[in-house]
Amino acid sequence: MATDTLTRMPLDTEHLPLLDQQVFDWLTARFGAPPLEFNRVLRWRTGWEATVSIDGKEQGLVVRANRGGSFKPPISLELEARLHDVMEANGVLVPHVYGMIDEPLAIVMEKLPGGINTNLIKNPDDRWKVRREFVEMLAILHEAPVDDFRAVGMSVAADPVRGSLEYYQYNCEHVRKASAGRPIPFLEFLDRWLERNMPTDRTRTGLVTADSAQFMHDDDRFTGLIDFEMAYVGDPAAEFAGFRVRDTTEPLGDIGKLRDYYEEITGDHVTRKLIAYHTAGYSGTAGFITWPLAFECDPDVDFVAYLQFTMCMCRWGLQGVMEFMDLPSEPIAEPVANTVLPFPFTGTQAKANATFWKTDDKALSYHLEAAQALAQYLERCAIFGQSILEADLLDIRELTGKSARTREEADGMLADWICTKAGAEDDVRLVLFFDRWFQRQNFLLKGCGTQSWYTEVWLQPIAARPGE
Repeated sequence: MATDTLTRMPLDTEHLPLLDQQVFDWLTARFGAPPLEFNRVLRWRTGWEATVSIDGKEQGLVVRANRGGSFKPPISLELEARLHDVMEANGVLVPHVYGMIDEPLAIVMEKLPGGINTNLIKNPDDRWKVRREFVEMLAILHEAPVDDFRAVGMSVAADPVRGSLEYYQYNCEHVRKASAGRPIPFLEFLDRWLERNMPTDRTRTGLVTADSAQFMHDDDRFTGLIDFEMAYVGDPAAEFAGFRVRDTTEPLGDIGKLRDYYEEITGDHVTRKLIAYHTAGYSGTAGFITWPLAFECDPDVDFVAYLQFTMCMCRWGLQGVMEFMDLPSEPIAEPVANTVLPFPFTGTQAKANATFWKTDDKALSYHLEAAQALAQYLERCAIFGQSILEADLLDIRELTGKSARTREEADGMLADWICTKAGAEDDVRLVLFFDRWFQRQNFLLKGCGTQSWYTEVWLQPIAARPGE
């Protein structure tokens, strides 16, 4: 058994909107006949599924477009398609790419059989079999020649020790530019912390999928790796940071056991502290990539869903820092409700407006749910925001010795202090500050939208082995 989490909207191919018509026409021209089935996929990124005839056999297709103009991925969609070609040539099971659509920019690829989430496989032996097959395929990927990926446009660090660090720092710089000068204090801290704590004994390199453990299975058979938009050339051990993130939605069982099996078949040695470092690097900087959407979001996007993901990924990045430093989390005091709101039920009314209109239109339902989540979040900000702001401003004054009146002023002040004055001796104080900061952000997001479960989730711990 597998999971299919996608919501599909069948399209009337006789009356298609322009965007859908462009995809439909490309598929018709590429495969010599109109698709037998054509559906829009309703999720956080634009996409379609289709069925076409190839050599007299029906073949499922996935058409995956860019996420939108506000999202700045580490690699281009065109490069992601070329990675598929290299992996396929090196014996890695991945979807075959049939081509690229220029407008809208999209990859057209094979739809692999089966679905996701091995946790739904009833037989525990079959479950372990599929997970082993996945790890075996990952090991094959990591043995693929780095020069093959360099040849299609992947950046490769001159010093293999710095491969993953350069990826993390590229993400940080990418977001600095995308944020148009808005200060992000946690980014400035994490960027410097990763540099100071970079492992110096890791010279093995390979293509790292980064957003790891995305794969398909058909009952008890592994069918292929998917989704490489975050891929880079670096330390293969970093995959286990991605395992921990994937495990929150598609449980993988004991990640330590999967790590042990990977070591057995590759001869590599992946310590708990190494996984913690890459958790800080991958989770933290992947969370940064969606941070600009908080300030410039496309109108058809579920804003709160993105905010949930951004905050939890950065929070999990901080979890990696705290594991590496062996620092425990310290719970915050409960934020105080603002009792002077002139009309305390405005948020309740906004949520009611979003849920009152019942409809069978899946696209409209998606947008109404997004509006309801946003109303819930704004209500919590109105009630608890002042208390949270005051706590943040007090913490920043104690760190920097300076007072600020607004959040924007405080963020700028703290970011500047981290960049110009703070050093390794301040790491503990800064980590504990950011722990409190993320707890407060997490508090505001509780109960908001379909992704609010993120607020309750932490990454699976990696148990220390003897000598670690």
